[in-house]
Order: sequence, then structure tokens, then C-alpha cells
Amino acid sequence: MAATRRKAAAVVTLVPADTFGTAAANPELLHRTLTVHAQNARQGTQDSRTRGQVRGSGIKLFRQKGTGHARPGAAGAVHRRGGGIAFGPKPRTVERRIARNERRAALRGVLAAMARAGRLHQTESWGDSAKTKDRAAWLARTGLAGRVTLVDVEPSPALQRSARNIPGIRVARADTIAAYDVAVADHLIVTAAALTALQERGGHGSQ
Repeated sequence: MAATRRKAAAVVTLVPADTFGTAAANPELLHRTLTVHAQNARQGTQDSRTRGQVRGSGIKLFRQKGTGHARPGAAGAVHRRGGGIAFGPKPRTVERRIARNERRAALRGVLAAMARAGRLHQTESWGDSAKTKDRAAWLARTGLAGRVTLVDVEPSPALQRSARNIPGIRVARADTIAAYDVAVADHLIVTAAALTALQERGGHGSQ
């Protein structure tokens, strides 16, 4: 029997533990999926200047002999302070790809783990208010703490506006949420339609 938390107008029900199957997730697949997602979030725009790009004259700093110092080079040489960087980072593409069936398996695995841990919840309604104060009160009535992700098939502007300024609260779409987004959340709250969409994306549709 599903456990239910009811306080005032907020209704949050635990999703059954076997909603996304009972098989354990593949740790290696989950690690690779989360690593690829984090790597693809990088911009790859880091850039360093070579000796030809730094400011400074190319003239010989002082005469070759008779000073007691080492033979001088240009001010932009890589061994001098303020000079260029040898073999430094340059803008590059860091994107990696992962197979669609692996992404699906990783999403199903992390959702199954959330359900078994009692961290996947279902709500009947988000309410109509677009005020941050009302959304914070709604969340407080659910009794959930930490990073909470609200998932809907098509989140309404009121839901997005009411939740965007609350620390730790994120609104996501059921058709685009990734395994990484689920893994970093402490709790997921979904609607019935979103739950069905997630089951279809994970390849574990309702029978």
C-alpha cells in the first residue's frame, strides 16, 4: 500500500518501488553516463596565448655577451614572466556521445533506484499560484527537504515562475530530463502524466 503524506492542500504519494522494474542498475553504465553528461556541459572555450600573441617587443632584451647573464631572447618567450604559454589549452570540442539505448537504460536504472529508496513521489496538482511564497509553503507541506526536482510533461509558466527563486528547487520536463538530473536530486515529484512519460522513455511502460 502506497504511503501518503497529506497536509492541507498538498498531496504527495510515494511511487511504488517496482514502477521501473526490480533489476539493479549497472554501476559502470551509470558512471559513464553521468561523466559524459558533465563533460558535455563544458564550453571548451579555454584559451591561452602563445609567445606570438602576448604583448611585448621581439627585440633582443640586452646584448649577447659581457653581462654575465644567460643569452637573452624575446620578452614573450615562454620561459619569461609574462611570456606566452607553451602547449597551453586552446578552444576545442569536448562533446562525447553515448548510445541511445544506454541513455535509456541509465535513466531507467536511476529512476528505479529513486523509487526503491522512497525518493520518487507523485502529486495530483501543482496548484494555480505563481507566487514563490505559495510554492515554498506547498513544498513545506510535502515534508521533503534538500534538492527537489518537479517534473511535468509541460510545466506551466506559473509553476516555473513560482519555483525558480527557491534554492535547491528545479523544474524539468519529462521528455528531456536526463539521468544526471535525476541522480543529483534528493527527491523527484512527478505528475501522473509525467510518470507515464518517464516509463515510456525508460522502456518500462505500464502493462
